[in-house]
Amino acid sequence: MYKLDLLVVVSLVSLISMFSCVVKSQSGSRPPVGGQCEYKQYRGKAEIISITKRADAAEGYEIRFSFHTEEPIQEEFARVEGKEYLLLLNNSSYPGADFVGKYGIEVGKRFDCYMKVITKGTCAPILFEFPTMDR
Repeated sequence: MYKLDLLVVVSLVSLISMFSCVVKSQSGSRPPVGGQCEYKQYRGKAEIISITKRADAAEGYEIRFSFHTEEPIQEEFARVEGKEYLLLLNNSSYPGADFVGKYGIEVGKRFDCYMKVITKGTCAPILFEFPTMDR
């Protein structure tokens, strides 16, 4: 009886080990979840709506803008009428005084801007690119 139990246990361990190796080799050949994302780009202008010094940070400004497109936006979820967006640096931090001064950011000023709307993948649905700013 003991030999039979041992044989069953050894067989189960072997099967589990083989199955885990197969799963591991198959998962290694798949692309990462989400894959490559693709975006459609809309040309327009970003108009600065407000600039507020952040009270909870030693340095940084909360800069809000609206996007005014130069071409019709096809994607329903990306319609921009009446929406405000936050201008952040590429590392997701708030711009400091040097950045604001360097680009002459002030309320009412407009900057060239591209709104990128996702068409494939699971990345951020909308991105903004400012070709004249090094964010």
